[in-house]
Parts: sequence; C-alpha cells; structure tokens
Amino acid sequence: MSRSRFAVTALAGAFAALVSLAASPASAQEQRESSAMQANKGLRIGFGPELLLPMDNGPMGGGVVLDGRYGLRAGPTVLAPGGRLGGYVISSRFVGTAMPTFRVTLPIGPLAPYAVGGVGIGGLSNPSETGLAYLGGGGLMIHFGRILAIGAEVTYQRITGTELEVLAIGPSLQFGG
Repeated sequence: MSRSRFAVTALAGAFAALVSLAASPASAQEQRESSAMQANKGLRIGFGPELLLPMDNGPMGGGVVLDGRYGLRAGPTVLAPGGRLGGYVISSRFVGTAMPTFRVTLPIGPLAPYAVGGVGIGGLSNPSETGLAYLGGGGLMIHFGRILAIGAEVTYQRITGTELEVLAIGPSLQFGG
C-alpha cells in the first residue's frame, strides 16, 4: 500500500471515528427531552386566576380561566391546539368567554416561554351583549418534572360589539402526567 493511500485511509478512518463520537452525544441529547418539552406534549389541563386591567383605565376586574390543550412536538417547539373558558367580573358585570386556542411553546430546559391566541364567543351581562371574543399574548412556565408547572401569562382580550378590552394578567398552575 502506498503512503498516500495509507494516509487517505487513515484520515478517512479518523474522520469516521470523530463523526461517530460527535454524533453519539448529539443522538443521546436528542433522545433526552427537557422537563418542559415532556410536560408540554400530550393532554394538558390548566387553571388560574386572572386580573383584568381595562384599556380605558376603568375599574379592575378578575376571574378564573380553565384551559386544555394537546401538545404535539414539532422540532424544537410544541404546537398545541386547545380551548379556553373564562369567567370574569368587571364593573359589576359578568363576562364569559369560550374559544378554541392555539399555543406555540419553545421549551428550554425547565423553562417554557410560549405565545397563545384564540378566537371564539364572548358575552357580558347587565345589559346582555355578545360578540366575537379574541385574545393574544404569551407567558412563561417553569416545570417541575412532567407533573407540575407554575408561571405567569399576559393576554390582550377583546369582545367585539362591547366595551370589553382588557389586559389579563395572572399566575398559571398546570397539572399533567
């Protein structure tokens, strides 16, 4: 075997060994998912109180939100179609919303920043008004394994045909497993 052929064979063998060594940690890393990735896949149910801050500087309100979603891994993100029910009291009026939602989460270790949006129906009492309800916003969750997560969310919410236009701010508590 000539020297040049031996050198090419040795270099090719060294290159193949380096590639396999470099690929092994990458493969192991791809197989290990962060707690936030694991916790956002599949069926998730969450609830939490929200503080409503009217955009017209009127009196604050508050309420409770119940949401559910089903997370599907898509590369480094989790895409989650779902639904949300909200019940609030503001200015001596009850506000109810029901809407399908869509959430995009980017898990990073135990942290899960996300964006959420939804469109559905909303209504106010005293006098009765209904309209198209929509929201858009985001939040950050901190996951303690796959079972429990806490975080905070801020959303802009509006019901067309009514005076309801608020920023909703609240802690989030998520259970799943």
